[in-house]
Amino acid sequence: MMEHHKNINQKLESFMKRNLPSSDYQKIRCYERCVVDKTMKLALLTAKNLIITDSPPRTLHYTLPLIDFLSLNLVQDLPDFLHGSEKLKSQHISLKFRYDTLAKQGGGLKKSNSQSSCASASSEGETSSETSPSNSMSGTSLSSTLWHTALTPSRAPKHSPVRLNASGHEENFLRVEKLDLSDSGMSLSSSSQSSISSASSSSTADLDLFLLTDSSFFFKMLKAAALNEKIAETKRLNFSVNNGRVYCNRKRKNSSLQQQLYSQLSSEIHNNTALEGRFLLVKELATAANNNSKIKRYFWRDNDLCLSLTRDVGRYRRCCTSGNNRADELEYVILLETCLAEMFRESEHLPHRATLLTANSNAVLRTVLEGISTRPAVSQYLPNSTEVEGLCTELCDSTTSLLFEILLMAAEHPKHGAELTVSHVVSLLEANSSSFIPVYSAVIERSLTLVSRSASAVQTLLIYQAFYVLDMLGRRSSLLGDVLKSKYSEDIRYYCKTPEAKIVRYSPLQALAIEKVHSLTAFVCSSE
Repeated sequence: MMEHHKNINQKLESFMKRNLPSSDYQKIRCYERCVVDKTMKLALLTAKNLIITDSPPRTLHYTLPLIDFLSLNLVQDLPDFLHGSEKLKSQHISLKFRYDTLAKQGGGLKKSNSQSSCASASSEGETSSETSPSNSMSGTSLSSTLWHTALTPSRAPKHSPVRLNASGHEENFLRVEKLDLSDSGMSLSSSSQSSISSASSSSTADLDLFLLTDSSFFFKMLKAAALNEKIAETKRLNFSVNNGRVYCNRKRKNSSLQQQLYSQLSSEIHNNTALEGRFLLVKELATAANNNSKIKRYFWRDNDLCLSLTRDVGRYRRCCTSGNNRADELEYVILLETCLAEMFRESEHLPHRATLLTANSNAVLRTVLEGISTRPAVSQYLPNSTEVEGLCTELCDSTTSLLFEILLMAAEHPKHGAELTVSHVVSLLEANSSSFIPVYSAVIERSLTLVSRSASAVQTLLIYQAFYVLDMLGRRSSLLGDVLKSKYSEDIRYYCKTPEAKIVRYSPLQALAIEKVHSLTAFVCSSE
């Protein structure tokens, strides 16, 4: 049996090398044997697509862009077409996705009139299971090759990265270019453009996958990848709206040179103790990580740098250090939290991340949570009320984004082990409750401000992240749940009544953000 799986894997890898561009092949996350329409298939997950092939692989049947996923659920049932241990151990993944009806040339797919639902079926994020049985095979059949063109749209955006001079110094700028800013690109992709176009040109279809093992994390990885793609598209959409200029990277550099340049940058951050120099170098690191996923791989192997940056978060939030302007220190904290959040983003497939976070009794995880639990010292150093308000808002947003990534990691990736669970994260936050409750309250107040007025694409991302954090911590911590219910229940009921009217319709995260707002409202009102 092991040899059989090994042969399938070898054939699949050889097949994907022949049929996928090199850049897409390098972003393969995982694959798993499954049953689709009562036929054995292989499901392959990349950073942007779910691909279904024969088993053994001969033909690419469907390529489903993750950005078009409307709902994704793990259904509790026992399929009647499976038998024995395969029936008992099967995992039923049910997904609904959007496709462009203009690409359709003939009949076949069954339309659905149901509204878009979020990719998470559980408000706590730990499980995503539907308890009701499923009529799994009654939906749309995707086995017809007639729909191959409709399910395989051209979604290969030109990689046009932003040319960011992070440091303002020519030598550092050249290093940023050499670190290769061509991995993600920031130009508006076709999927972003299509999300703004009229909804009348799209319809929905259903697909049911039956994995043949209960030990696979394929569903969790698929769910995480779909969310990653929606967040990435939201950021690209916001960039395109607010920034018309993009620049092309001239030449892609090899991995060995990138690693050498990363090591040089890491060493310079360690050796530079001046705030200004450290700020410029960390900004250079954040820019590179935002545009090249390989930087994250190097970072999560760099225990010393990771621990150093997480220590800086608490150090500069806590108090003003001698000889520095307090506003500069807070801007550095904002940059640090933004950089760390970027390192967490789309790095769930990197095994070194969990290893580093749990090493030495969770030293890195504990340090970063203690840091963001520290109430920032602001007013006594900055008498200018306008400057204080602006910095506090930015700091609250960066803290929320980082905390969101940590909670998402803990909730969605159980393979990291018992040391990286939501319960463990909550216990570390509660250990610093006296300082964290004001931070949590600031997130609540910021969230209510965002949801009380029309939200842009990037604000929709902030709304989703903030309400995810508030809902998760409120439900898992009785202490933080009491803060929500005792101090903010009336405000939440008032401002969160109709989030649909405030959140932009063309945002990829609209449905997810609305669902989280309603989930928090339901939690706050649950005891009344």
